[in-house]
Amino acid sequence: MIPAKKSRAFDYFFDHFNKRFLKFHFRGVFFSKGADATIPASPCLFIVNHSTWWDALAVFHLNRHVIMQESFVMMHEKGIRDYPFFRKIGAFSVNRENPKDIVLSLQYAKERLKENKTLWLFPQGDERHQEIRPLGFLPGALHIVKNTNIPIVPVLLYYSFGRERKPEIHIRVCGPVTADDLPGTSSKDKNVALEELFTTHLERLKQDVIMENTRDFKNLL
Repeated sequence: MIPAKKSRAFDYFFDHFNKRFLKFHFRGVFFSKGADATIPASPCLFIVNHSTWWDALAVFHLNRHVIMQESFVMMHEKGIRDYPFFRKIGAFSVNRENPKDIVLSLQYAKERLKENKTLWLFPQGDERHQEIRPLGFLPGALHIVKNTNIPIVPVLLYYSFGRERKPEIHIRVCGPVTADDLPGTSSKDKNVALEELFTTHLERLKQDVIMENTRDFKNLL
């Protein structure tokens, strides 16, 4: 397991680079809150759908300019080895092919929450096309917050081309839930319920983007 190696100085300079980088490639990063959305204080767990290489950069930008909490993000080990700078902005690794590594990564995540930090997780594990259903959530999120009242906050990412040359990123933060809020008696049942809830939110965002019902979105670039 490769731990995070956060650097405030790098975080500051990377923020400026990342904003320009996103602005060069996208028409905008458009943000809105769901009708029932509140952003809890740390510790909390943000879960995000994972469809492109850009997701981590979009999440970093969202946290710097909206969430504004000291955050850590679990990433696949290959991603961190390919892009080691992610460690400096809070990324730590998980290798799902190694059971011992999974245990170490989950424990590392729990320890960050115990320190009142914020955790970001891509529960699909790997990149999957944004239109693929079911989303295929792995059980890690619920394992991390098991037997706690730590809120789970769905964060939806949807990429699209509109009427302009450049594509757009739409982000919506939805209302928090806890493990106890989810129906089911087993972790497996609750994971299914969490995936279904997330899918419902994601489909609403998709339809809002398609129908151009985006007046409540603010461009973060």
